[in-house]
Amino acid sequence: MSSTDLTTVLYNAVFTVGATATGFWYIFKHGVRNVIKDMQNEQREDIKIIKHEVLPNSGGSLNDAIRKQVIPMVETIVVRQQDISVDVATLNGKFEQHIREHNA
Repeated sequence: MSSTDLTTVLYNAVFTVGATATGFWYIFKHGVRNVIKDMQNEQREDIKIIKHEVLPNSGGSLNDAIRKQVIPMVETIVVRQQDISVDVATLNGKFEQHIREHNA
């Protein structure tokens, strides 16, 4: 192999490594970094929304949640409790009648 061939191979190797390194640097600088920044911005927005929901007097959102979710659940529980009370009273009456019939 002559010195010209060796120089050409060496030049090509250095060029290939340099071009690859430059490509990775560009992708990281413009691609990955922007993706990371976008993710951080989304997380900041999510944190703002959560803070807004959790902090007292930051709007009516907690109050709305209570009105929309908790109060209907409590009303449903009250209705079920009334139904259970009626069922228990009916069973109690039947039980007492059964005892009267068998004691007589």
